[in-house]
Amino acid sequence: MTYAILFIGVLLFLGHIFSSLFEKTRLPDVLPLMILGILMGPILHVVSPASFGEAGQIFTTLALIVVLFKSGLDFRILSLRGAVGQGLLLTTVCFLLITALIAFITQWTLGIPQIYALIIGAIVADNSTAIITPMLAKLKVSKTTKTILFLEANLTGVYSIVLALALLSAASRGGTVSAGALAAGIIKSFGIGIVFALAAGFFWMSILNRVRRLENAISLTFAFVLLVYSVSGLIGGDGAIATLAFGVVAGNIRLIKRLWLPKLDYRRLLSLNSGEKDFFDEIEFIFKTLFFVYMGICIRLGRMDLLAIGLLLALAKLVFRAPVVNYCVSKKITRSDCSVITAMCPNGLVSAVLAAMIASQLPQEGAVIQDVIYAVIFFSVVLSNLMSFRIEKGGLQWLGKAMFFRHAQGTGAPAPAQPEQGAAPAAENPPTEP
Repeated sequence: MTYAILFIGVLLFLGHIFSSLFEKTRLPDVLPLMILGILMGPILHVVSPASFGEAGQIFTTLALIVVLFKSGLDFRILSLRGAVGQGLLLTTVCFLLITALIAFITQWTLGIPQIYALIIGAIVADNSTAIITPMLAKLKVSKTTKTILFLEANLTGVYSIVLALALLSAASRGGTVSAGALAAGIIKSFGIGIVFALAAGFFWMSILNRVRRLENAISLTFAFVLLVYSVSGLIGGDGAIATLAFGVVAGNIRLIKRLWLPKLDYRRLLSLNSGEKDFFDEIEFIFKTLFFVYMGICIRLGRMDLLAIGLLLALAKLVFRAPVVNYCVSKKITRSDCSVITAMCPNGLVSAVLAAMIASQLPQEGAVIQDVIYAVIFFSVVLSNLMSFRIEKGGLQWLGKAMFFRHAQGTGAPAPAQPEQGAAPAAENPPTEP
């Protein structure tokens, strides 16, 4: 037990070190964490997934809850205002195309049922905001390009979670049910979860001022998030979707009230303050650090075929993404910026947690799905990092000429002007609600 606690403490220290290096070098911190897990697990056999027992599944579920709530909390409804055009078009078309093509390749290479292949496609189509953000910091791209990328990363996370969970719900019911019955079951569970989450969100935001007067009040919001997830499942709803919806309500409560519920007492509906948001940032960091090490431990190096398929899918995601960027993004975006948009598609924590959740609920096919997605995460982060590095050094101009012939020439847009002290670009920190 002492060594286990020591191990967790060392991992958290390393997580902070890797995160600091990420900000300076742009080397994603998930890579050394995954490599550390691979060394400890399948290579040195210091620990194995079986060592965690049921604690591994509980940890995975808690990580999913944190990721879902944070995804909803960070999502800004106002960001959709500027997404009517190219941003939303790129996000939706790219997500649907990648999902379908990855599913086709997966079914062809693995020979698994179509519904499992679609689950892999929906998860692989996600992009990680946490990995994209530091990569963009050292690239000279226009403000419009940054806005498109941040919008896409936020929306694909929601798309991936909703579609993957819907397909998982269908797979758990069996693949022979009719489409109508399947759709009805999904709509019912999602509907109950969303309605319950909305009611829970308005209730908690209305009593938040009183909650803050209690001792250790910040942790009570986290406890309430756990209640939303579990109670929603008990009453027939989908706990994951309920958690996501609760996060969206908590992050946009003032805007929701002003736009749709103007008769409610505005003063009683409070949003989370900076201290409470920082608390959830810290929780997410802890789970991210421990989970990516756990992910490396769970990777099965003996299945080299699955690693090769993961590399193939990561490459296919980049290749299929390029023509979508060419036709869905405005011609005014330079070829260099289009190359950046194409490269910024690494998978991250959302994909990892969804894969682990699927593995726990689908014991047979789930292990294969988990291995493939873990490999995709590793290779997609490496490929995106290598491409962004080459673009920063002025390379890959041939890619712009070959793939983005519709767009204006140029080696890159000038770096946007630095905001004044205390201000931030709208894309990185979307405007708060009025």
